[in-house]
Amino acid sequence: MPVLPVSSFKSGAKVFGKYLDQPALVEKLYNVMPAVLTGTAAGYGIYDTMHSPKEQRKKRAVKNASVLGFTVASALLATRGLKIKGKEIFEGIIELPESDKEGIARVLTRPLSQKARQLVEKVKEEKVLKFGEVKELMNEFKEKFKDDKLISKVIPDAESEAPFADLLKLSWLGLIPVLGGIAGGVVGDKLTKDDWKKQFPDKVKEGTYQYLNNIALCNVGAGLGALTMNAFNVKSKTARFVAMMSGVLGVGLVAGSAIANFIGKNYINPLFEKDKKHEHKPFKEMIKNLNSERHPEALDVSLHLDDVASVGFVSGLKWIGPVLPMLYSVSAYRAGIGYRNGHEKQLHGAQKTDSAKTVV
Repeated sequence: MPVLPVSSFKSGAKVFGKYLDQPALVEKLYNVMPAVLTGTAAGYGIYDTMHSPKEQRKKRAVKNASVLGFTVASALLATRGLKIKGKEIFEGIIELPESDKEGIARVLTRPLSQKARQLVEKVKEEKVLKFGEVKELMNEFKEKFKDDKLISKVIPDAESEAPFADLLKLSWLGLIPVLGGIAGGVVGDKLTKDDWKKQFPDKVKEGTYQYLNNIALCNVGAGLGALTMNAFNVKSKTARFVAMMSGVLGVGLVAGSAIANFIGKNYINPLFEKDKKHEHKPFKEMIKNLNSERHPEALDVSLHLDDVASVGFVSGLKWIGPVLPMLYSVSAYRAGIGYRNGHEKQLHGAQKTDSAKTVV
């Protein structure tokens, strides 16, 4: 099998990256995401309901509909904002990239070939170029004008100008669906006449764990990575991406679970244990048996896929923005059902096992 030279691979990656930068493509993905997110949630809800014991399906269907419904609605509201009768009530967190109309106008003054002119006009009309068309346009700019950066006048670079502000936005974007999932879980408990007050603490604890471990602390790690790159004035996108991912792995993946459990055990739990007298504990006691609170598992690790997406978004991959609510919705759903290691899902209406009593 012939091996492609490194230069060809880099060239293809550059074309593909610029193809994904197209504002019209990002907008197209943004517009289709509500249907994708709603369809995926409905499909999972049906699957989970049909795989439950027959006598529990009605209750589970109601709870799934409530948790997933609130999760999807809150995720979409966070992303897109809310308008009523054309009046904007609040703005969405994710902003779509805009075309550079002035840049396109300047490129059209150049002596372009007829084909290249047609492609630039296509972008001007906010249509999506195919991969081959982007490649053809980039090749002409390079060969005819000896200018690799001219393509950025037609398809703007999507590099973040304020990475810390973007990371803060993404933290808010992750929090809102988690809160929505918890609200949906409470409503589901009420609709099925379960004791929502008894199950509410687990929802708050799981929501706190999901948000801190899988979203917020990872963004803190990414921010520290970006801060380090800024301190050394490193501009390379690859280097910045690696540094931010290193921060995610260090703060989020390695320390995130312990930090989330520490907060849950020492600050969240006492809020729901009013009948107990809580005294100040030495730090050694506060960090004892943290994993008995909620130990990490395979799905928690896989949920860090959204951290890769978040770093990619801040690094300039704006097409990831519309997809993030779907990734954050997994954490929101788990918060809504009050999932805790060692417990049967509260969604299932099962009693806690004796072995689970040690898990708070």
